[in-house]
Amino acid sequence: MKHSRGFSLVELMVAMVIGLVIILGAGQLFLTVFQTQRQVEALGEKQAAVNFAVDSLLRDIRRACWNKAAASETMNGDSLTLTLPDGGDCESGSVRDVTYRLGDMAGEAGHGYALTIDKNDGAGAQEVVSGLTNNGFRVASAGDYGVTVMLELVPAGQDGAPDTLRFLAVNRTEAVRHASGSD
Repeated sequence: MKHSRGFSLVELMVAMVIGLVIILGAGQLFLTVFQTQRQVEALGEKQAAVNFAVDSLLRDIRRACWNKAAASETMNGDSLTLTLPDGGDCESGSVRDVTYRLGDMAGEAGHGYALTIDKNDGAGAQEVVSGLTNNGFRVASAGDYGVTVMLELVPAGQDGAPDTLRFLAVNRTEAVRHASGSD
């Protein structure tokens, strides 16, 4: 009857190599999941910032005191100036101008330019969203009561193409009011 004396040196070394391969694979999987999670979080933050910028632009365009004759003067391709009521409506209340434009480079290098809003209240321009390319904010007239806005975001990777978001914003109140002939 033979008695087992344990594992041989070769068996131990093979088991250690197999264990090491499994541990390295698990470590690589962990790093990949961690990097993917960071990318998803960054994209989520970018999406939230862009949603905030678009909501701000849409809200201001929809409630602006719209003057068809002056509309072309309020936008010059890379800026948009809107006259907004401070309270009440455009005819009876006080108004103020706000200007959206592409600002200087955002804080950290590689994060692009920032879309800023200047409420002309003495506080200066405030950043709405960063991460735009150097031509990342463009505005064009779209009919009598609307504008087409283009936001171009810095690509996530070095080699990628910029992400472009285009949308049409219409001052519905003015368009309906003038369409119904209640000037």
